[in-house]
Amino acid sequence: MAPRAEARRRLLEAAIRTLAIEGYAGTTARSIAKTGGFAPGVIYYHFEDLEDLLVAALSHTSRARRERYEEVLDSCSDATELLARLRELYAEDMRDQGHIDAVQELFRASSASPRLRDELLAHVESWSEFAAATVRRLVAGTAFESLVPSRDLGMIAVAMFLGVQTLTHLDGDRSRIESLFTTAEPAAILWDTFAGRGGHAPEK
Repeated sequence: MAPRAEARRRLLEAAIRTLAIEGYAGTTARSIAKTGGFAPGVIYYHFEDLEDLLVAALSHTSRARRERYEEVLDSCSDATELLARLRELYAEDMRDQGHIDAVQELFRASSASPRLRDELLAHVESWSEFAAATVRRLVAGTAFESLVPSRDLGMIAVAMFLGVQTLTHLDGDRSRIESLFTTAEPAAILWDTFAGRGGHAPEK
């Protein structure tokens, strides 16, 4: 990686870590510089201002997680396997809270920043399209293929995930999504049985 590109990457990742640890209110040029181990002035060499850095940081972390989700899920057409892989990805997200906590902080800050709000809307739209494509793979070849509103279901899935994450961010209770995975297991098995895809109970 070229030195300038590497410096930019370090700035973006420092901004994400700072948002996750300090919250939006505590995320300043000075605190980001302290997190990343560089002088505050470096930020303004690569970005117009702090908002420009935060918008770029959101795009950076969202793209990285989206690529990871695509890598793991793009071959899934079996609901039981999909659920198991989603559970693993969520556990991965929990091991590195930077992305989720940073995005939650940016959602809270977006009411005062039209530019940040637009980036967040693009972020949600991108994930909704990905979820819709996943739904289409699940229903492909079934009697419901032409009936299921995959785009709407994709948006509902993302909205539900963001809602649960907002509650988790507020009170620290990380059991909610784990409970949702457990509740969804019988439905996934039932769907695979109906679709003739040999769904089976995940190993404990």
